[in-house]
Amino acid sequence: MTSSKKSAEGTDLVQQAEKYLKTSLLKWKPDYELAADSYNKAATCFKTAKELQKAKDCLYKASDCYKQTKAYFSAAKSLDQAILLLKELQDWKEISTIAHKACQLFQEHGSPDTAALLLDKSAKMIEPHLPEDALVLYKRAMEVVMVEDRPRQASEFASRAGRLLVRLGRFVFNFKMDFD
Repeated sequence: MTSSKKSAEGTDLVQQAEKYLKTSLLKWKPDYELAADSYNKAATCFKTAKELQKAKDCLYKASDCYKQTKAYFSAAKSLDQAILLLKELQDWKEISTIAHKACQLFQEHGSPDTAALLLDKSAKMIEPHLPEDALVLYKRAMEVVMVEDRPRQASEFASRAGRLLVRLGRFVFNFKMDFD
């Protein structure tokens, strides 16, 4: 299919998703699951059509719909896919923000390992552009794995943060971690 056909298909899917979210006299509750699926399909269509901004917006909406159904893992995966689009759009600041939101959702679902890996991946993406934000992501990844009692993995994140601090010329930095 050409990109214009994929874009039109994506637009149709967005309209379908919005239709699922409407209520009426006989339909009292929005159907968030079907809306989320439609938004995900629309995001795929827009990504194929190289309309990355629309794809990102659809993934955000899909994540919101998944949160309404308490499908936190799916909501976080939608945000994870949005992070990859943000990398292509080179929106480094938003990557940091979305990574924190996705991490929170993964933790609420009970997947701290996936949350830590997402933070690590996001920190590596933004490290050359926003090293200070990358440090914050590495520190949060350390905190996430320390809650799960994984000191070896936490030391890997601390090592990456330490190397980044040396590159930045900040030799004195205090990580406040309690090792009980």
